[in-house]
Parts: sequence; structure tokens; C-alpha cells
Amino acid sequence: MSLPSKLQEIVDDFASMTREEKVETLIAYSESLPPLPEWLKGEREKMEPVPECMTPVFLFAEKNPDGGLTFHFDIPPQSPTVRGLAAILATGLDGCKPEEILTVPPDFFTPMKLEEAITHQRINGFMGVLAHMKHAATQSLGS
Repeated sequence: MSLPSKLQEIVDDFASMTREEKVETLIAYSESLPPLPEWLKGEREKMEPVPECMTPVFLFAEKNPDGGLTFHFDIPPQSPTVRGLAAILATGLDGCKPEEILTVPPDFFTPMKLEEAITHQRINGFMGVLAHMKHAATQSLGS
């Protein structure tokens, strides 16, 4: 499986962690998730909802001048696990071209053994976020 290098690095890091380290790292990623840009605040209708998540999650893909994508997320601060999972995807795929994002397999995270640290429901939401990021990548190819 070939992943974008930043995402592969995250997968490799998690694969070697204990359960406690995974939880701590998820919290750290949660805290690293950038706030919603000012120009997107109050513009939720422009953002794509992720109904697979029990927590309200909205994302927006911004096309960079070089054709890569930057993802912005609106996730409540009181949902650190969900924010951490979204931040993993945002960090791992930031700046990637849509074609690269579309090649990420839906089960890319299996080596991370996230089930040691989070519920299956959260993993389903994580997969949902990736699916919506891929949808946004597909849409950006047409713009």
C-alpha cells in the first residue's frame, strides 16, 4: 500500500505505540487541529457534513494554487477524539493532490491498531471523514 509520505509516517508512528500512547497522541493531534479560518466562520452551508460521525463534523476542501488541497474542519472542542482523528487526516493529506487522496485505501489505518484506543463507532466516523475528503477531492478535479 502506497500512502502519501506524511500519512505513512503517522501510520507507522501509531503502529509502534502502546494504547496509552495512542490516546495521548490523539489528544495532541486534537489540540493541533487549526481553528476554522475567519472566512469560513458562519459559512457552514459551504461545508460538507459528515453524517457518519455522531459528533457534528463539517469539512471544507480548499484548492491551493499548486492544485493540492487543504482541509478545514469544524468540530466541537469538547470532542477531542474526533478532532484528533480529523487532524490525523488533515495533517497526513495536507497539500496532497486530489489524485493522491483518491488512492488512499479506506482501511489504510489498519496497521495503526486504533481499536486498542477508540471504539468501533469512532473508527467508522474516521472512515466516513476520509470518504468525504475523497468526495471533496473528486469535486475539486472538476473545478
